[in-house]
Amino acid sequence: MKKNLLFIGLMLALSLSASAQNDGFAFGFKVGPNLGWTGSTTAAAVREGSRAGFDLGVVAEFYFAENYAISTGVNVGFMGGHYMFDNGRMVTDSLNPEPYLEMYGVDRIYKTTIYEIPIMLKMVTNELGNAPVRIYAQVGAGLGLVPQKVRVKDAIPADGIVTPDKWSITNKEYSLFRTSLKIGAGAQYALDESTRLFAGFYFSHDFINNINHISPNYAGNYYNENGEKIGDRDTKLNVLQNRVGFEMGVLF
Repeated sequence: MKKNLLFIGLMLALSLSASAQNDGFAFGFKVGPNLGWTGSTTAAAVREGSRAGFDLGVVAEFYFAENYAISTGVNVGFMGGHYMFDNGRMVTDSLNPEPYLEMYGVDRIYKTTIYEIPIMLKMVTNELGNAPVRIYAQVGAGLGLVPQKVRVKDAIPADGIVTPDKWSITNKEYSLFRTSLKIGAGAQYALDESTRLFAGFYFSHDFINNINHISPNYAGNYYNENGEKIGDRDTKLNVLQNRVGFEMGVLF
């Protein structure tokens, strides 16, 4: 956490220096909670719940017209998810000497940190009546970097009872890069000619599968309920991160 705050502080100082030289530039910072959950285009991963997280970041806006800007910066998101997937392994026992496929489900909770650079088109209304309030909407994409050491807690249901395991660190199971669609809206209030408070909501949806390959902790491949392998590769599981969040901050 200290490293993240130091990094954001450095970006904020650089933005302050830049704003002194460019009237069409605004900078600031933001914080807020988020709620993350998983999706899957192949239905290989089933959402089991949502996980609360937290965002903080530096905002930089480049105005190319009075009501239009390119909004970017650096976001640090602490987030997680909860999903379940089917797996299988080849086993033998005293009654079945020939190897056969044993199916089992894995209930997984995970948490990680994503470092993201958003590239957004921001559209702002004129002031509403006599109040110094303007409504904004923004749309664009996010380019993210996720540390390989994603923390997970797995449980394998037995007789309808889920026994939680301890937190462990995955070995490159999750992809390093993320690309997401991002949309948002909110309002900003001008304290004076150069300082604005803002608050709004955003939605983020990943384009790229979050999974690289199966964890070494499991034998075999990912399977569906019919015993068929899932994905283009033998060990491919499709997991996409979704996130909604509330953010508030200040622009100078």
